Amino acid sequence: MTRHPKIVAIRWKVVSYHGVHVRVPARWPVIDAMHAPLCGDPFPATPTVFIGAHGYVAPAPQCPYIAPRGPGDDGAWLQTGSPPPGARRVVLAGGTVVAEERGPVGAWADRVVQLWFHGVLVEVGIGPDRVVATEILRSLAYTPGTPDSKVADVCPRSRTPVRMPTPQRLDRRLVVELGDITMTPPRRSDQPVVPAAQAWRESGTKSLFERYRLLLVRYSSKYPAPPGYHEVLAWVVYSSPFSTAVAGCGGWGVHGFDARTGNAMADDAWSPGP
Repeated sequence: MTRHPKIVAIRWKVVSYHGVHVRVPARWPVIDAMHAPLCGDPFPATPTVFIGAHGYVAPAPQCPYIAPRGPGDDGAWLQTGSPPPGARRVVLAGGTVVAEERGPVGAWADRVVQLWFHGVLVEVGIGPDRVVATEILRSLAYTPGTPDSKVADVCPRSRTPVRMPTPQRLDRRLVVELGDITMTPPRRSDQPVVPAAQAWRESGTKSLFERYRLLLVRYSSKYPAPPGYHEVLAWVVYSSPFSTAVAGCGGWGVHGFDARTGNAMADDAWSPGP
């Protein structure tokens, strides 16, 4: 079969994950999926191959609707995954049988192909020239025992699942977010009405790349607009990177809840910290 001239002119390399492999342009970097965007088109403007999971665990982050603009972005992403119940059997141009989700997947359906193959979710970005994505999909194959490709910018991460930390009373003053948030130790007589587990449960997405502390504090903040919060007894889920050895691996965050009512008071994240 005669190949498209563009395909013939490109230098290619093989990228593997858990035995599943594809051919991608040799110039595309292969990096830790922690650096993939959380919302919208998963591929940046610079064509990239992501390997592994993003590192965030349930509940999934709440992403705003982002209307696609212009053509999609080239890229590929291989991570562990099982097809959803509604997936259908599809035979690719190269003869490989995969599972594909039925119907469009959000606003990005015509920009990203999602397939499941031997326990791996394969996502391929459809860039300005569709022939590149077509060639990547044509090359999809499985060879048991094939080692995973080496990945750049690997994020240090916890080797254990994210679990609720032991609740603690803050023992020293803590100022974060460029001075916008101040936390001081609670008074001896302070007793929360809301259980710590509720604050942990409602604090949102957790990451394998971050450490967590669950603190009872007196919380003050300049925001929302004056008068803000002042010395409110609160449960605070305070997060920091598991390691700062690689840039972009986790961040700092404060999720605060009024310890008397359970009302959310803060949902702030930033980098760099503290």
